[in-house]
Parts: sequence; structure tokens; C-alpha cells
Amino acid sequence: MAEDRWHVLDRTLPGVAANLALDELLLQDAEEGDGRPTLRLWELPDHAVVLGASGRWRDEIHWEACRADGVPIARRSSGGGTVVIGPGALNVAVVLPDDFATGLGAVDVAQHYVLGRIADALRTLGPPVEVRGSGDLTLGLRKVSGSAQRRLKRSFLVHATILYDFDLPLITRYLKSPARQPSYRAGRPHDEFVTNLEMSGESLLNAVRSAWLPPGGEVGEPAVSMSRIDELVASKFGDPAWVERL
Repeated sequence: MAEDRWHVLDRTLPGVAANLALDELLLQDAEEGDGRPTLRLWELPDHAVVLGASGRWRDEIHWEACRADGVPIARRSSGGGTVVIGPGALNVAVVLPDDFATGLGAVDVAQHYVLGRIADALRTLGPPVEVRGSGDLTLGLRKVSGSAQRRLKRSFLVHATILYDFDLPLITRYLKSPARQPSYRAGRPHDEFVTNLEMSGESLLNAVRSAWLPPGGEVGEPAVSMSRIDELVASKFGDPAWVERL
């Protein structure tokens, strides 16, 4: 698969549910279309809590605090742990066909491939970012990004949320300590485990783009059907039955 023909979308829709629906739509379109790789970048102007597909909200979220602060709780279709997103947290969605590189049919290989390319690009700016665990980006032993994956028959999506100027105490306020933790966490609470990259949003955007888009390559914006997004919000991402299913 050639790497010089990309779809790129730098767009944030109103509301967390619509943004999760748009990521899902990009994966569906890649699966049903020509499989062109896609990079999407988005950042919510307000805070939200996002569960993984199999996350249990009662076990993972301080829902009383979310309700008191008016912070919405959503659920994405990829796996992984629960995250708090909002200003200072860049959301990255990378959609690739299985044959984009060797071995991407395996979940762990695909996850490390995507995170590794982003880490390589960030290191060119100075931060000694590494990939640890099943799909974290870290500075030393402190986490700056988690990731998750969703696969269809021929294509897959990797979500990553990269903290660069985030209000870190909100993570402790809204999230309980997860039951499943990578060994390098060593039982540390959120405030001792998670940190920011401490770089500008523009620099981070440029680094992530450079990880994927070759100079002189063909780059176009994908067509986005708002009616299909509305359908996905109504039937799934905005439906309490989906959000509260576990």
C-alpha cells in the first residue's frame, strides 16, 4: 500500500458524541471505499469523559463529580481505558488498511506501529517520548497518551489522546484508579502517573502530521456525511443504552 495518498481531517464537531461518531464513520468509509489511509485530529473545547467499548462506568468513573460539573460521559467503539478529554488534549484517529505495512493484521503490532511513528516524530522536537505497555506514550515513566483500537475486516482505527496542556487534576476528580494497570505504573495514583508534554498545540499538530504525511504526497479532505453522523449519534454514541450498557 503506497503511503503518499492520504485523507486528512482537522475538524472538531459540537459535542463529544458527534466526534466519536465521525471517527467511526471514517473507519466505515475506509472499509467500504478504496481503503485510503486517514488521519483525523480534533480537540474538544469543553471536558468530557470517554469510556472504552467494554468499560464499566460504575467502576471507572466518579459519576457524581461528572454530574455536578456538567461533564458528559460518552463511550467510544474502540477498546482501551476511560479517559478525560478537553482543552489541552489532542485526539488523534489513524485509520489504516491491514496491508499498509507488514504485520498490521495483529492487534499488538498495529498498536505499536501507530504509536511508534508518533513517538518518532515527537522525539525530533526534543521530548524523549517512548512507547510503553500495550499502547501508551510516556516521558520517562509518566504517561502522556493512551490509545485504543477498533478493527473491521480490512481496516482498523487507532485512537490516541495526547496530553500537552491539560488540567491534570481533573483526571483524579473524574476517574477512579483503573483495575487493570500496566506494570510500569507500579500502583501510582493518577497525579503521580500522568503528565503533559508541555508543548504548544501547533507544534504537536505538526509533529503528528509529519509522522504520517510524506512531503509532496497527495492529501485530500474526506467527504463527511452529516446525516450519517446524526444517525450514528441517534443509534449509538448519543444513546444512553450504549453509554450505560456496562
